[in-house]
Amino acid sequence: MRVLKNSLAATLFLTAAPVLAAAAATPPSLCAAGEQVAFNCPLAHGHKTVSLCLQPGDANPPAAHYVFGTASHPELVYPTGGAARADFRSSHLMFMGGTGGQAYSFVNADTKYILYDVAGIGFEDAGVLVQPVGQAVASTELKCQAGTAGNSLNAGVMDRTRSWGADPDLTGSGLPYPKPGK
Repeated sequence: MRVLKNSLAATLFLTAAPVLAAAAATPPSLCAAGEQVAFNCPLAHGHKTVSLCLQPGDANPPAAHYVFGTASHPELVYPTGGAARADFRSSHLMFMGGTGGQAYSFVNADTKYILYDVAGIGFEDAGVLVQPVGQAVASTELKCQAGTAGNSLNAGVMDRTRSWGADPDLTGSGLPYPKPGK
């Protein structure tokens, strides 16, 4: 009987361990309770987080907002004033060698923000590109902590955000990474 109990305990532990590890590894987002996280990543340098949050419900296109900063001090919230409708774009990215990903973009004033998550065999790159409108490349790249970008490659999230339409700049030219040395 003791062997059966130990075997059952081991089976339960091995079954639950991956789920518990995944839950523990998911970094907290800046989204409110009940919102669906479309993109979330703690930044590699500093203690700030970037989140793209989808409002609950079945609205098509879904209402969303972007939050940058910390839970106690959000530095940039878009759109402002509690409005949840904005001109977000959702773009599927494809590169050579089986590499691809997802990017969400929006323009606030004279600046485009691009949240991206790209993955391939042995490769992952995620972060935020800040690009002045009318410029060919981003002026700033904020990298996510390695392995922490969350949800942007989730099929359910991609299905909900597809109705935003693709960003023609990203679909035609790919990500506008800053020039090396910047």
